[in-house]
Amino acid sequence: MPSYVCYGLTLQSEIELPELDSRAVGQRSGDGADIVIQFGALSGPSPSAAIVAGGLWRSATACGLAVEDVARFEARDGARIVIDPVPRADERAIRLFLLGTVMGAVMMQRGHLVLHGNGLRMGDACAVVVGHSGTGKSTLAAEFARRGLSVLSDDVVPVDGRGRALPGYPRIKLWEDSLPQFGLAPDGLERVRAEAPKYSVPIAAGDAASLPVRWVYALETHDEPDLTLAPLTGIAKFALLSEHTYRRQLLVGEAAVWQHAQLCATVGEQAQIARILRPAGTMTPAATADFILNDIETKHGARSGLR
Repeated sequence: MPSYVCYGLTLQSEIELPELDSRAVGQRSGDGADIVIQFGALSGPSPSAAIVAGGLWRSATACGLAVEDVARFEARDGARIVIDPVPRADERAIRLFLLGTVMGAVMMQRGHLVLHGNGLRMGDACAVVVGHSGTGKSTLAAEFARRGLSVLSDDVVPVDGRGRALPGYPRIKLWEDSLPQFGLAPDGLERVRAEAPKYSVPIAAGDAASLPVRWVYALETHDEPDLTLAPLTGIAKFALLSEHTYRRQLLVGEAAVWQHAQLCATVGEQAQIARILRPAGTMTPAATADFILNDIETKHGARSGLR
């Protein structure tokens, strides 16, 4: 099977993954791979599994996802993914859910805090910008990439037990109406799904090293005219990290909840965490990027020259 690299792991996959860095290997299937991705028949969750929203379920050893008209997926023990596609399924849609929800579940199984945001290299550390869907995380990441900063990961940011963000793959998903502000056109770009005007945009690959998370910014809106920073302390840090945990519906069972709490505590102890409140009618990626860079450079003693 072809071999790929993502989040510092080697993946061997029966489905081609053009979004990822590919590696040539001369080993038998599964040898030396951290995660093996295969096609196979799936019948759904076991009777003991906890069923959660959005086609998701979790048991002690597996997580599953069912997407109508696309596929069933099952992630087992953080080491194996099985895909059962529907006939004539759009392979782009299979890859979208595989590299999003399913890989997020795998990284949870492997003991990581998985944040719904973008990881950005800032000097020798990482800033993570989190936010709910539609708050502009990806357009902000594209703005940082336009300025020459490295984007570690788009949408799914796994953080290990030492509080280090892991590098994903060099792609950002942008809606069609966001492309012109970055000098892009849909011609030559691949849609993430056939029916959605959202595109997979290649960006320059950054350093493959994991980086300590030093800043977490949550994008929100308000009715005031100016960008405002609201730093958080104590339990408010934990609450924000929990709120922006990727697919937090999968935090089922005492062991998973306890592990998640410990991971949030690790990040909360080492990172500056704040909400960025932006004027809903006039917010722009450029203004938000300037605001974040100014905060990092002037308040927290980060090395200059990030712009």
